[in-house]
Amino acid sequence: MLRQRICRGCEAFARKNPLGRCHTCARETVPVDEGVCRLCRRQASLIAGPDCKIALDLTVAASTGQQLFLAGFSRAARTRSKPVTLPETQPTLVVALPARSAGWEQPILVDAPRDCRHASSLDPPRDPGFLRLVLRHADVLAEHNGWPPRTLQQVRRGLRMIASCHEPGEPVKASTVTAMSPHGVPGLRVLEVLFAAGDDLVVDDRTDSLTVWIDAKFDSLPARMRDELDAWITVLRRGTPRRRARPRITTFTLLAAALPFLTEIADRYTTLRQVTRQDVLDWLDGRKQQASDAHALRDLFGVLKAHRLVFANPVARIHVSGRNPSTPATLTTGMLHAIGDAAKNDPALQIAIALIGVHALRPHQVRGLTLDQVDLPNQRINLGAGRRRLDEFTAAALTTYLHYRHQRWPDTGNPHLLLTRRTAHERGPVSAYWLTCLFDGLPATAAQLREDRILEEARAVGGDPLHIAAMFGLTAKPALRYAKAVWPQQNADIAAERMEQ
Repeated sequence: MLRQRICRGCEAFARKNPLGRCHTCARETVPVDEGVCRLCRRQASLIAGPDCKIALDLTVAASTGQQLFLAGFSRAARTRSKPVTLPETQPTLVVALPARSAGWEQPILVDAPRDCRHASSLDPPRDPGFLRLVLRHADVLAEHNGWPPRTLQQVRRGLRMIASCHEPGEPVKASTVTAMSPHGVPGLRVLEVLFAAGDDLVVDDRTDSLTVWIDAKFDSLPARMRDELDAWITVLRRGTPRRRARPRITTFTLLAAALPFLTEIADRYTTLRQVTRQDVLDWLDGRKQQASDAHALRDLFGVLKAHRLVFANPVARIHVSGRNPSTPATLTTGMLHAIGDAAKNDPALQIAIALIGVHALRPHQVRGLTLDQVDLPNQRINLGAGRRRLDEFTAAALTTYLHYRHQRWPDTGNPHLLLTRRTAHERGPVSAYWLTCLFDGLPATAAQLREDRILEEARAVGGDPLHIAAMFGLTAKPALRYAKAVWPQQNADIAAERMEQ
């Protein structure tokens, strides 16, 4: 805040106004405006308050005295649009990390929240060694990931603001960095630099979105029922010595499936021990996704029974048949022409259609495809399980997209084939949502386009499930699903040929 003997406000006031004697405090040789110094003006503004719409009484300091303030604090309180929201945690004592710079060290007594949103990147760093370390890692990441100069400039500015607010050896909280995003600092990029510089530099205290969703959806449950549910959630998210932790999406799916049942029985019971077999049967009756709902309840009560939180498992010996697999549908010629016309001016859509509609790749395979797997000179593509030969359409689509990719992101370091504006400066693949939105407005989805390609191959080989499984890497059950969809048509063609003979 102070780069010299006086603050910026006093410096500007002295530059604009001449020296003189203050009529209120009677100080000699101070900058005065209309015969009053800046300190007396600040006292008059403080007494009048923010709602004063008339002229200030500049002589009030003579009777009330002066309220001294630290440099910049009063201005920050006026310009802040809303109060700073601090996390609802009690101050805790923390152990200071080893100093990153030579010299003496000031240990941290209380872990007070930091607010770097109004800091200046021109202020001197409190730990120059920390600033040099993170700036060096920022330059390395910018070169490897192909950051634009503007992004690197904003990241360096954010790092300087953080270095001006943190003492030597003090870790940076992730919530402090993300709070700077509305102020022109790319918080995620700054966190990426801090994590790359060292694991001891950052404390990830960000609230987990799944935890927030769980608290919002299950907050109305009775206390005992919520405790039993928390035991299941702990097993799902952390696992046990005999059970692995479930993936995040699996945990969300199971909780979402069990939510309607728990909400319904919460009106009658206070604990899951009161749930009976008939309650489960009545609830499952008429459900569209009976198999998945029964699986979620079976997992819930199985964990509670193993932890001895319920006396009996009400879902035991309840068998729900799964839904019959749907029959793959063939796309019409008009739909295929509409998809081809939409892909003419979109290189990303064109390569996605080529990989899904010709090679029948799954969406996650398309997203995870890297440049090393594509061999254009030899017209080959490596899909992990084997190498396939590229047809003319796919080779032309790859050439067009690679040319577009090089023009759009020439400095990117992402090894994946498909890129977006965000992933071009990272290392990960595109999101599933982006690939789904790529087919918005088209007469078919990516899954329907893949099914049409497999059906076409099944017709060409007479519905041979072994060929279908080997060609597209399917297991026995999915291969038979496509083969059975072709067999009635093959039998009808054979009967028609016999009739003609």
